[in-house]
Amino acid sequence: MAKNSSFPPVYTDLTDQASENLRLALPLINKHKAAATPVNYAVWYEYVSGENLALTNAIDNLLGKQQFISEEISQALYEKYVLMEMPKRLEDTNTGLKLVVDNTLTNINEVESTTNQCLSGFSDSQMALEECNDLNDLKSLLGGILADTHKMSQTSGALKENLEHSASEITRLKEELNAVKESARIDALTGLANRGAFDNELLKSCQTDTKDTALLLFDLDHFKNINDTYGHLLGDKVIQYFAGLMLKNTPENSLSARYGGEEMAMILVQKSKQETFDLAEKIRLNFANSRLKKRGSEDTIGQVTVSVGISIKKPNDTPQDIIERADNALYRAKESGRNQVIIN
Repeated sequence: MAKNSSFPPVYTDLTDQASENLRLALPLINKHKAAATPVNYAVWYEYVSGENLALTNAIDNLLGKQQFISEEISQALYEKYVLMEMPKRLEDTNTGLKLVVDNTLTNINEVESTTNQCLSGFSDSQMALEECNDLNDLKSLLGGILADTHKMSQTSGALKENLEHSASEITRLKEELNAVKESARIDALTGLANRGAFDNELLKSCQTDTKDTALLLFDLDHFKNINDTYGHLLGDKVIQYFAGLMLKNTPENSLSARYGGEEMAMILVQKSKQETFDLAEKIRLNFANSRLKKRGSEDTIGQVTVSVGISIKKPNDTPQDIIERADNALYRAKESGRNQVIIN
């Protein structure tokens, strides 16, 4: 699967699933008379995988309008939904920084030129003063000195103002870079960390001696039925609602992430086995007791539930080790009737 809203995009599909996505993507590429370029393939690969919901919805809307997915449209979809517009945002920020630097250098050069002119005028005035015996000439020389002094003062004031503006612009660009960095690790649909951020955090947890670390995997039950019955838009709302529950219940120093599709994950630290189970059970119960409504209606869609698998980190665990145990626990929860928490 593609790591949702991750930049750069990273794919974790197993061989069989990747081959199936290839089988499904190629006919769509051919249908739209597109070349099998990396850009076109990435767009249709993510579309058939169903993991990039924003891209899927965008393409479905176009197809619903009988829109032909041309090379230009495919490129735009790739930049917006696969690359998350990161190249453009980084280019804009880089351009802004270059303008600030160029403007500052121009201002400094202007001040330097004006200062040199004034210093030259001061030097000439000094020599003229040494030979001056006439009061009128003295007044004229003093007037010139005052004019040069005023000119230097104005130039210095302008430089200060420009530097203050440059400092403000640099602060704004720094904030934009931080926003770019943050959006590169946040899932756009849910506001949770994305798969890339999750992988990095789990690897870090396995490389440290942090005690009482647990991995919780959440999988919404019968989610395909929700999409098939009520549509992807309501399916997205269900995912967003559950993500909100996770964010609300994520303890400090822990991480909640979108693992893929309707699967979410939580890396929990400094909690006992019982505390971990209790937190997962709290989220499960809150979700099961919610009554989500149809769009534009007071009617609910019925009970929606989640299954949870938990694994506790062991010494020398790799990320794959702890994921496999959590995944096995999740599988057992599903096989045992769903809507339950199993800890491994």
